[in-house]
Amino acid sequence: MKYIFFCMLLLSLISSLPFLVGFTNDISVINQEQEMGSPILPPISANWVATDGAGRNLPTYSTTGKFKRNKYAGIFYFLLHGQYHDKAVYDISALTKANPTNPNYGPENTWHWWGEPEVGYFKADDPWVIRRNLQLLALAGIDILFFDATNTDPYLSVVNKLCEISLDMRHKGIPTPYICFVTYTKSAETVTTIYRQFYAQNRYSELWFRWQGKPLVLGKIEEMTDPSIRDFFTWRYSWAWTNSRNEPHHWQWLDRTPQNYGWDKDHTIPEEIPVAVASHPFDNNIGKSYRQGHIGILNKQNITTQTSQGLYFDEQWKRALQVDPAVVFIAGWNEWVGQRFINKQTDSVAKITQTKFIGKPLKSGQTFFVDLYNEEYNRDIDPMKGGYTDNYYYQMVANIRRFKGLPAPELATPARTVTIDGKFTEWTGVKPEFVDPIGDTMHRNWLRADNKIYYVNNTGRNDITHSIVTHDRNFAYFYVKTVDKLTPSTNKNWMLLFIDTDQSTKTGWAGYDLLINQTIKGDKSTISQWEDKFWKPIATTTVKFTNNELEIGVPLTFIRKANNKINIDFHWADNIQKLNSISEFFTNGDNAPDRRFNYRYTSQ
Repeated sequence: MKYIFFCMLLLSLISSLPFLVGFTNDISVINQEQEMGSPILPPISANWVATDGAGRNLPTYSTTGKFKRNKYAGIFYFLLHGQYHDKAVYDISALTKANPTNPNYGPENTWHWWGEPEVGYFKADDPWVIRRNLQLLALAGIDILFFDATNTDPYLSVVNKLCEISLDMRHKGIPTPYICFVTYTKSAETVTTIYRQFYAQNRYSELWFRWQGKPLVLGKIEEMTDPSIRDFFTWRYSWAWTNSRNEPHHWQWLDRTPQNYGWDKDHTIPEEIPVAVASHPFDNNIGKSYRQGHIGILNKQNITTQTSQGLYFDEQWKRALQVDPAVVFIAGWNEWVGQRFINKQTDSVAKITQTKFIGKPLKSGQTFFVDLYNEEYNRDIDPMKGGYTDNYYYQMVANIRRFKGLPAPELATPARTVTIDGKFTEWTGVKPEFVDPIGDTMHRNWLRADNKIYYVNNTGRNDITHSIVTHDRNFAYFYVKTVDKLTPSTNKNWMLLFIDTDQSTKTGWAGYDLLINQTIKGDKSTISQWEDKFWKPIATTTVKFTNNELEIGVPLTFIRKANNKINIDFHWADNIQKLNSISEFFTNGDNAPDRRFNYRYTSQ
């Protein structure tokens, strides 16, 4: 996409309610009549809450309202990483930090990363990364992956691997997104290749996103001369800044605020609208802090004090929620890399004095990047290492919830006493049941994008699947279940239970006031409280575990009650590598629920 976009920029300068799915059976979709597209996927994190790194709380059912029909959230997904025999990793942010005036960039036209992803400089075919991406996007409520094939290469070897993993996850009950290809350069040739090597082979048909009864492809129908291929698909045209206001069948992936929407037969009925994290460092100078026509003040690293806040993303989402179309096209998930260009006297760009990079006129011999540059100038929601980490992910989750709504939370069953004896008989029928995706303890061992080192992560251990809470007058009781038999409790950081007793991130560590199971001896477990930057053991309680089940009771003297109700958030973590670092919840061991998410329990 980078080369095409560069050329295009130059040209423009010159001229009913779902159920909460369990994670033990094949996925079911919500069976509704008259869906415009593929069957709606069930939301799986509806009773999860979170506060992001910027202090923003996810909206819940009380503010989003009920789950809506015919609402789809799609996201631009990239497949090129490590597919061009990269000889080295060039990180623009690291290079400019090391030498701000003369960064040691790689050769012209080589791929450069704007920064380091949370999972490292990955290859697109890394199974561990693919699975992690699919899980995060499913949890966010993404329905469609829009694969970038705009530069003619559809990366079908990566697509096939992704689809194989996606189907396996679906068969384990995880509603992974549908797929759709976005084409542009030599659109007809690209679509023909995709059709013959993918769709005509009936590959992974369960995952095809359908619109108006046919698989959807984004491309140029007027270029397709083969009637059998043309008639196989529903077509929409997709590029940036198109004339979607006046012409039908445009699904833009990028537009300035206020974005125009795409439509089909009636221009008053919105079909699709784009929502972007940012636009470009080249020419339009629209980064993540852009708002109301201005970028904000850039520091020496060319970021602003509000880079982590998502101002432009928020502005675009407000427009999308106002329009309320059927489909929101989000740009994007995991672009990360762009080609290095050098402004030369012979280039047409040198003849246009108004052409700018990061808001300043380009000089002869100056390096520039079209689509991305650094923490401020990129369109990635995929969490970064350090910096704003996963702020943009949770901002996306929040707005998808506002766009699609949420199912009403399941009410807790009446209070009951649980005997902590390892028999688990009292847990039958207790609601709600909190679920966690199966398979996220998968180990990683895959080459980096430049094939020089392996990324290894073997921290996955106990794969948590279900958790339940109940209480009586004296105790809150917790139950947790794993896929396989629990490992020995003598293992480090074994089946830790974090409890936020006041549902506030302003108290405790990252909001958690209690830590259970920090130390276990026999059937006795510690209850620790966060004090003076440490977890301080304050009591013990009984814990029992047999095979793949565990139960424990926590005295209510340590848990706040309001109006005789218990309102807590909680989080299980197994085999995180160190305490007191929230980033451990992102990539190590197993966390139920994932990352900053918590389960929320409200008693009757």
